[in-house]
Amino acid sequence: MAKFKEDHLEKLLASFSHFIRIQIHKYDLQRYGIDPDDVAQEIRIKLWKLLMNEKNIDYQTSYIRKIIESTVIDHLRKWKREETSLNQTNMRTIAEKNLSCYSELPSEEKIQELIVSALNCLIDSRKKAVKLFLLNMNIDEIARYYSWSKNKARNLLYRGLNDLKKILKEKSIYYEPKN
Repeated sequence: MAKFKEDHLEKLLASFSHFIRIQIHKYDLQRYGIDPDDVAQEIRIKLWKLLMNEKNIDYQTSYIRKIIESTVIDHLRKWKREETSLNQTNMRTIAEKNLSCYSELPSEEKIQELIVSALNCLIDSRKKAVKLFLLNMNIDEIARYYSWSKNKARNLLYRGLNDLKKILKEKSIYYEPKN
């Protein structure tokens, strides 16, 4: 009896092997990294199990098509689960790296210390203009405060800010706003 079932399976596979291959290839499983031969092998196993359970297949073509479709769907679902798991792992790794990157940044207090230190390196007149600017004073207010002309206040402020940027860039603190 087992020999009969094996012969029946061989005849079934010989008759439908080309059909099975065409049906598998129409899904273009290789773009998902799924080997069509693995799918074909699983289809053969399902057919073998079906025949071993003494199931009689009345409409062989449509039944085999259903087996092919369910096997392909199973493989795509497995691929989707693995892809989702991989994406979650990648996102977790990226998040951990981002957090470690932020932990390496200096604290706000440290940044303030570096800015004050850089500010103290400026020429005295530029330092005065920049300090008032950092206190939210505009050029007119700075000029009035020190009894300077507006042009002198603007010139000292812009040069002081440029010097401050250079010093901070040397200390690896640099931010270029996007326009």
